[in-house]
Amino acid sequence: MDREKVRSEKKALDRYSCDAHYHFLHDIGSDFFPELLKADMLFYNAGELFKTSLASKWCPSIDSSYDKATRMCESVTKKAFRHEDFEEYKDIEDVH
Repeated sequence: MDREKVRSEKKALDRYSCDAHYHFLHDIGSDFFPELLKADMLFYNAGELFKTSLASKWCPSIDSSYDKATRMCESVTKKAFRHEDFEEYKDIEDVH
């Protein structure tokens, strides 16, 4: 891992740990995206594409500049794909 990436990740983690306002916004965002994405998949599977939100467009993706600055992708993923919600994850240990 290059030094710039490590520095960026440390900065994001430090801000999350030390800034209550940032921590609150990060948690709200990482709670909000999984809910919208799950609802969008229900609409998609029902053929109701006009009801989908823009969550998939704006949700951070792995190694995007937004994710590098916020480290939100991992939080969203863990909340969207919880072990207890998927049978195929039952034998995988959660490493939190």
